[in-house]
Amino acid sequence: MKTLQQLSQEQPLWSLEEFAQVLNELLPQFLPERQSHSRRSREEVNPRLVRHYASQGLLDEPLKQGREARYTYRHLLQMLLIRRLLSEGFGTSALQSFVVAKTNTELESLLQGGVQLSLEPANPALAFLQQVKGRSPTAPAHPPANQRRISPPSQNIPRVSEATQPIPEDWKHLEILPGLEIHLRSDVTLPTSPQEQENLVQAIIQALLALRYP
Repeated sequence: MKTLQQLSQEQPLWSLEEFAQVLNELLPQFLPERQSHSRRSREEVNPRLVRHYASQGLLDEPLKQGREARYTYRHLLQMLLIRRLLSEGFGTSALQSFVVAKTNTELESLLQGGVQLSLEPANPALAFLQQVKGRSPTAPAHPPANQRRISPPSQNIPRVSEATQPIPEDWKHLEILPGLEIHLRSDVTLPTSPQEQENLVQAIIQALLALRYP
């Protein structure tokens, strides 16, 4: 099975049946491993469903080669993202004109977890959870200059370097190897699909290599 990177270089033209076959082979890499919110997102994609999405404006119209429809790498990205978003609880009504407006680079980033989405899920419970998750404590506003109180510098309190400051309580620590820890903040978004997990592993490896070979 070829990867997205290989397909992007080849720029193939698939018939509808070939397109559905390639799509179903790649889908497991981009769907969350946990139980999806919609069984439809786990079902195999058939040619009829591809035509339905195109008629609903969810993806670009296919190219024409004589009288035959042909599907491209861009159509593949669009369909992978549509199925991924359905598995996350988004409804097709929220996706109309969203996927077709994205460039190929943006579609690739969305599939690989590099971009956060701002769509409304079809499930109201998911919408509420996303709203709560997106909240962050707001920093207090500074008072006007004429109302600020300036405290005299303390002579007895030792200065604490940034390196020795305690890690906030909302961080968790995972020991991977002796001498190697990963710190996770409570609001971190962890990868859910095999492709996102692979991207995270590669990012960690690159960061470690950068320390070893500056």
